[in-house]
Amino acid sequence: MNRKRISALMAACVAAGALAGCGSDGDGAGGKATGKIVVASVNNGPMMTMKELTPEFTKQTGIEVEYVMLTENDIRSKIQQDVAVGSNQFDVVTIGSTDAGPYLEAGWTAPLQPLLDGMPEADRRAYDFEDMIPANVSAYSSQTKGLAALPLYGESTMLMYRQDLFDAAGLTMPDAPTWQEVYELAKQLNNPAEGVVGMAIRGKAGYGENMFMFNGIMNAYGAQICDMNWNATYDTPEMKQAWEFYRKLQKDAGAPEASSNGYTETLNLMSSGGAAIYFDATVSADVFEADGSAVKGKMGYAKAPSGPGKSNTQAVGGWGIALTSGSKNKDAAFEFVKWVTSKDYVKLVAEAKGWLSVPSGARESTYKTPEYRALAPYADLVRESLETVQFDHPAVGDTPYVGNTLPNIPEWSGLGERLGALLADYISSDASTDTVLKGAQDAATQAFVDGGRVKG
Repeated sequence: MNRKRISALMAACVAAGALAGCGSDGDGAGGKATGKIVVASVNNGPMMTMKELTPEFTKQTGIEVEYVMLTENDIRSKIQQDVAVGSNQFDVVTIGSTDAGPYLEAGWTAPLQPLLDGMPEADRRAYDFEDMIPANVSAYSSQTKGLAALPLYGESTMLMYRQDLFDAAGLTMPDAPTWQEVYELAKQLNNPAEGVVGMAIRGKAGYGENMFMFNGIMNAYGAQICDMNWNATYDTPEMKQAWEFYRKLQKDAGAPEASSNGYTETLNLMSSGGAAIYFDATVSADVFEADGSAVKGKMGYAKAPSGPGKSNTQAVGGWGIALTSGSKNKDAAFEFVKWVTSKDYVKLVAEAKGWLSVPSGARESTYKTPEYRALAPYADLVRESLETVQFDHPAVGDTPYVGNTLPNIPEWSGLGERLGALLADYISSDASTDTVLKGAQDAATQAFVDGGRVKG
């Protein structure tokens, strides 16, 4: 969403008489936590577990919790509409790293660091904020206003592949492959007649769907969304290479319905045994190794691929949980945010659902727990990816933005949606790359003009 759009929505909020809902701290977070809160959340597996275990929170605190849960694209839209105009329907929201900073800067969510600092000493020690993996703290912070959300679960990106299919074909996945190597392997293992595609990678349009995956490829090929002066760079040879590679990968080795496949669809494709290689968020590995998975015990894991431009292209992402600035019950809402991101919650999930269901990628202590490590052969790879991710230097060249696969700028939600639609159409057609990239260049340029970055 660009800055003009943010300003317009904030103005609408004032006009509607809802300024207190948009930016006020209300009653603060220092009073007695009682009553009822409403949580708006994506319906990913960890959040469904959160909802299932919430009666324990109510039992402990007396605070009732109502949920609104939707798919990724739908919940992003619903949350944005609510917080931007101060409808105040939600007290707590799950948001991605690319939204966290801009939402806080727009006054839609409340800064969390003062609330954490205001906790009693014993509570601060028990919560142990220092246990949070540092990359997540950066990803869920505003560059000007500090901590915007707490990570419910953190994730990087990595390759996950069927070791049994590789062994049967006499193939080997390198520990640190290039994208070209991945393409060749996926093409060899692509066998739709036997119900297995070579590559499962998101193709569904969305700034947090196909663009989350594609921007890693973009960085690997040495491209970036703009230069240091905010001039769009979708007309570069490196960008053209990245787009053409992604389409080639999807057409030659991907699912026939690739442009309809988002996170959930590709996850289901891989976990049901329908793909040889899968590239996505590291949190997916917990699903593949869980009981009931058709690929349990058959998987191998490797680093996010490099390209001709850049290695170390893994992402930092996941879902954080934030407190809306318009909440009328901030005390209760903050109690919930603390509960669901605490060490005690990790233990509760482990006891109720097993260690492979705990929120991974968020806390260092999870990766030191013997029970988790025994079930997660990818644990060290995930931790290494998060520890070495280059959040502040996503591309080969210098960039005016941070955030490796999801640029942490207000323009990205709107621009990413437009680019995601262009990319989804592109992989489903034989359209000229130059023509499509002209549209992408124009869209990016207009976004930066509207955002006040460059002159029109």
